[in-house]
Amino acid sequence: MPTEWTTVLLGVAIISLLLVVLGLRQVVFRRLADRSIRDPETGVYTADFIQEVYQSELRRAERTGVPFSVALVSPHLPANLNPGAAGRDGLAASVAHWLQQHLRGSDYVGRLEENRFVAILPETWEDDARSVATRITSAFQFKSGGSGKWLSCDIGIATWRPESTDVWNTAEKQLHRVTAVAQN
Repeated sequence: MPTEWTTVLLGVAIISLLLVVLGLRQVVFRRLADRSIRDPETGVYTADFIQEVYQSELRRAERTGVPFSVALVSPHLPANLNPGAAGRDGLAASVAHWLQQHLRGSDYVGRLEENRFVAILPETWEDDARSVATRITSAFQFKSGGSGKWLSCDIGIATWRPESTDVWNTAEKQLHRVTAVAQN
C-alpha cells in the first residue's frame, strides 16, 4: 500500500510540474510575441504588425461592408530638438503615448518610421474619422528637459468605401498634400 500511494503522489507531482511548465511556456511565448509586435522605444505596434492589422481590416471591410479608417500622423519636429532619449526618441514616445491615450481601446496605433505613426480605426465611418483627425491635429504638450513645449502634426486620413478600397495609399496622398500645403 505505501508504495502505491508513493507512486500516485509521485504521478500527481509530475503532472502538476508539467502543468506549471506548460503554463510558464505560454507566458514566455506571449512575451516573445509581444516583443516582436511592439516597438521597444514607444510601446506601440511595429510597422510589420500594423500591415497585418491593415490587411485584416481590409478583408473584414470587404466581407461585411463596414468601413474602417487609416490615419497617418507626421509630427512637426522642433528645430532645436536634440537626438537621443531626451530629444527625438522622447518625442516619439510622447507622440505614441498621446495617441494611445486619446484614441479608443479598439484602435491600433503603430510606429512606421522614426517620427511617423499610423492609427487604424476599425468600424470608423468618414465623419467619425474626420473628428479623430481634428482631435489628433490639435497641438499637444511634449515634455522636454522638464519644460513643456507644444507640438503639432500633419495628418492624412482615409476611410474604406466599396468604391475606394486602397485606404492606405489614399491616406498617404492626403498626408503628402497636407505637408506640401504646410510647407508653403
